[in-house]
Amino acid sequence: MKNRKTRFVLSVGTLAIAATSTPVSAQVEEIIVTAQRRDQSAQDVPISMQVVSGDDLQDRQISGTGDLADSLPNVMVTNDSVSNNIYVRGVGSGSNAGFEQAVATFVDGVYHGRSRYSQSTLVDVQRIEVLRGPQTIFFGNNAIGGAFSVTTQKPSLSSWEGYAQGAYEFKADEKTVEAAVGGPIIEDRLGIRIAGRYSDSDGYIKNLTTGQDNPAIEDKFLRMTTNLRISDAWDASFKVEYGKQDSVGSFPSQLTDCPPQPPFSAATTFSCGYALAVGEESDFDFRRSSGAGEIGSIEANEYVLTLEKDNVDGPGIVFQAALAKQDFLLAADTDGVSADFFAFNTSERLNQKTIEARINSPENSSIEYTAGFYYLDTDSRIDTTLNFPFATVLLAGPLAPLAPFAPLAGDIYLDQSEKAMSLFGSVTVPVTDQLFVTAGARYVHSRKQGVQAATNATGNDPFGFSVTPLPAPIQPLAAFLTGFNDHTNQGIVRDDDFLPSFSLRYEVNPDVSVYAKFSQGFKAGGLDAIELTGVQSRLTFSPETVDAYEIGLRGLFADRTVSLNLALFRSDYKDLQQSVAQFTATSAFVTIANVGALRSQGVEAELQWRPNDRFELSANVAYLDAQYRDYANAGCTALQAFVAQQAGQVGCFQDLSGRSPPFAPNYSGSVNASYDLPIGDSMQLSFEGAVNFSGAYDVIADLDPVTRQGAWQKFDARVAFGDRDDRWTVALVGKNLTNERIITSAQDVVASAGSYTRVIGRGRQVALQLRYRFE
Repeated sequence: MKNRKTRFVLSVGTLAIAATSTPVSAQVEEIIVTAQRRDQSAQDVPISMQVVSGDDLQDRQISGTGDLADSLPNVMVTNDSVSNNIYVRGVGSGSNAGFEQAVATFVDGVYHGRSRYSQSTLVDVQRIEVLRGPQTIFFGNNAIGGAFSVTTQKPSLSSWEGYAQGAYEFKADEKTVEAAVGGPIIEDRLGIRIAGRYSDSDGYIKNLTTGQDNPAIEDKFLRMTTNLRISDAWDASFKVEYGKQDSVGSFPSQLTDCPPQPPFSAATTFSCGYALAVGEESDFDFRRSSGAGEIGSIEANEYVLTLEKDNVDGPGIVFQAALAKQDFLLAADTDGVSADFFAFNTSERLNQKTIEARINSPENSSIEYTAGFYYLDTDSRIDTTLNFPFATVLLAGPLAPLAPFAPLAGDIYLDQSEKAMSLFGSVTVPVTDQLFVTAGARYVHSRKQGVQAATNATGNDPFGFSVTPLPAPIQPLAAFLTGFNDHTNQGIVRDDDFLPSFSLRYEVNPDVSVYAKFSQGFKAGGLDAIELTGVQSRLTFSPETVDAYEIGLRGLFADRTVSLNLALFRSDYKDLQQSVAQFTATSAFVTIANVGALRSQGVEAELQWRPNDRFELSANVAYLDAQYRDYANAGCTALQAFVAQQAGQVGCFQDLSGRSPPFAPNYSGSVNASYDLPIGDSMQLSFEGAVNFSGAYDVIADLDPVTRQGAWQKFDARVAFGDRDDRWTVALVGKNLTNERIITSAQDVVASAGSYTRVIGRGRQVALQLRYRFE
């Protein structure tokens, strides 16, 4: 590994020497962002954030936030079962379908609270603003850990423009086509832009049972945006988009640690015992064994109407109304072997309506202000079925009455509605020509109500798409085995809070400013989508809150050829909502618990050097110290549960106080260098190299050391040839060139204590890319 790092450093040094020998001046490009819901230079915004342009996304062949997260320090996005893991600064919600994510996504200002909702929306993007820490004032009540703010391209009212891009990735046999075109239908009055993307991938993991590669994914996306210039001051836009992703083996977990290490018996049963008996492999690699029938589907459509008045001659006004629908389905075989021992399916239907209205101060006002109203109305239905065909061999003796109903399954649903409302505002006052004081606040109110039920049933197919509930008299006996108590409960959760925010920004000179900020954040409570005990008090969970402190510097130096941004932060969370996996001898389920307290603190730094118009060097690094301050009732590891069982204890808990949460490495970051070499009068050859790196971290809520992900480095590169006007480009793009094996999620194997299933991230990728632009 040392030799890899040395070669990369030498390569960057060679590029730097070549670059500085070129006497062509350049400056770091100014970036306009909307992190505070109005157009501002990134240098004037007192927030730790990273901005990624749409061009950069296309160059790097990035189609989702998971791909993007590797290059973002203190940001983790990985694939999991019922939802993705999205963590910023060690704060996230984990995997539970009942959660809105602590790190929220907003696309053109519209809230996407479910992690799967934004699976395919990074198409024809202008930029992504990755905002770290609680975003209290401008991004609603649930962005308590951070936010991804995505801005898509808008139609031009003056000229037609667009692009077409195709790519082929060799390892996964992935074909991708993306295109956009837009321009005026009526010049200076009415414009339209249409963008779409299609990709088809065979997958990067070989399923040794079916002979297929997983996850095989077909992804389709289409967006149309229109813009109407009503008058010199008023504009109206309407956006409609549709996305559909179908997959086979979309959660490709694989059996590992079989046979398990002592003190677990080598004479294991079920999954591990079967694998040992028939010789199925259990190495952590790009192979797995699983039965046929694993499928996934995500379908979403969205309609957004926006009316906007500019703030040139008076206050600016924005009104936005959005309607969104999402259907999600996943059926996965999670026992890690070809035999049918344990599998599940989960589905969600979500209908969401949002309304937001804002007023902004006039453009030349000495006092800047923003005030607004936000309303959210959602209805969702979440269904989950766990199939236990392995338990059939246990149906003898006292459990014999269950035999006619085998194979057993547990069926759960949550039917929920939510109405949330908030009022927000901020005002920035110039105390002097250099000192600015900002005060803001948000009042939030949320009401959730729902019906949640669970029952024992007969699974009529391997994944439980069809089940038949067991007769009532035999339900208690089935509950003894599966842990599912037959019940139907209702719950109502009402939360409200007042969240202040204060900041000071001092302009040392026009290019350098320092800031200090305090804010409070809030994430509403809710209902557990997969509560199976029937205990009424366990159905609901409480809101979480945070007090966040941050100081920072944002500056341009050396004639604006160097940009340096620094942030030091501390966030104290209370009642943090966490999903906790619980495993019994015959069942597995995920519950929701409120962690007493968590502290996240550290430093983030972003450096960019652009000495001329050919060369650029950037580095983004972070140090993180995230620790539970009070978490005495965490779920046990497999080893702790085994020891407790051997001692005859009933139940098992561990104290994780003082330990780091999942996906919270002590250090992370990326270093990137690029160089453009002119060829003749009109052509150029471009080189780009990057190393993304992270320290070790846990990937499972119980912090089991067996599944801990070690420190890693990923090397990416791009070589492109095209004309200097960037009208056409031919490129070779490589990602994770050293084929690092990264754990994205892990779980204990039901009834095979000491063994685990893990999901491996995508390995080496090499893609040929073609792009043409016109305007």
